[in-house]
Amino acid sequence: MGLSSLPSKLTVFEKTNYVFKNWRHAGAGTVVFPGCGFTSFFPKTLAALKDALRPSPDVSFAIDCCGLPLAGLKSPEAYRAELLSVEERLVRLGAREVVPLCPNCGSAFAEALDRSVSQVTIYACLRELAERGLFVCERIATPGAVFVPCPDRVHREWLDDLAYFLEPSVFVSECSACCGAAFELSQPEASIIAAKRVLESAARECARAGVDEPVLYVYCASCAGKLERARRQCSGSLAGSVRVVHALSALMGVDETPAVATTVLNRAKAAIR
Repeated sequence: MGLSSLPSKLTVFEKTNYVFKNWRHAGAGTVVFPGCGFTSFFPKTLAALKDALRPSPDVSFAIDCCGLPLAGLKSPEAYRAELLSVEERLVRLGAREVVPLCPNCGSAFAEALDRSVSQVTIYACLRELAERGLFVCERIATPGAVFVPCPDRVHREWLDDLAYFLEPSVFVSECSACCGAAFELSQPEASIIAAKRVLESAARECARAGVDEPVLYVYCASCAGKLERARRQCSGSLAGSVRVVHALSALMGVDETPAVATTVLNRAKAAIR
C-alpha cells in the first residue's frame, strides 16, 4: 500500500458503516446532524450548541456520516447505502425534520430523504427557536468576509438563512473558487494551492473593506479544515494572515480554531458521549 493511498483507504474504512456513529441520544422531532466534518473540527462549538439547545424538548442529536466521502473514494453505490442507512434510522425514530450542520450533508439529504422527514438548515432552525424564546445567541459582528462553499453556490439557501445573524460589518466574499477539500486526497498539492488562493482572496477583500485583521467566516466544516491547514502552512504570508472562523462558533460565542490536529480523536469522543 503506497503512502499516497493510505489516507484514502483509511477514510473508506471509517466511513463505511461509520465507525464513530452515536444515535443513543437521538429521538423523534427535530434531529440535529453534525456530520463527521463538524465533529472533527469543532468539538467545543458542538458542546456549546448541545448545551444551548438542551431546553428545547423536541431537539436531539445524532452523530453519523452521510456517506458523501465514499462517492468519490469508493463508489456511488457505497455512498448511497450509507445515506439510506441514515435515512432509515431517522424514519424509525419518527423524526419530523433533520438539521445538518454542514451543506455537504445537506446536499446529500436533499437527494434521498424520505418524504416524511423534512430538512432545514441549522441557521433556519436556530432562528425559529430564537423567535420562540428557546435559543439565545450572539449576532456575528466582527468585520470579515463570508465564504460560500460549493454546495451552496447555486441556490445560496444556507447563506440566506445565515444572513439573519450577520451584522452589516460582515460581507459576502466574491471568491468563487473551491477551497480544495473536494480533491484533498486525490490531488493534495493542487488542493493546498486552491485553499491558499481562497485565503489570499479573503485577505485582499478585507483590506479593500478596511478590515485590519482579516477574518474569513465559513459555514462548511470541510472548508474550515482545509483552509485552516493551508493557513498554517503559510505563516508570515498573505494567506497566513487570515483567521478562519466557523459561523456557528461565532454565533455561540466560542473562540475555536478548526482542530485540524485532533480530528480522529474528536470523532471518537463524539461516539461515546
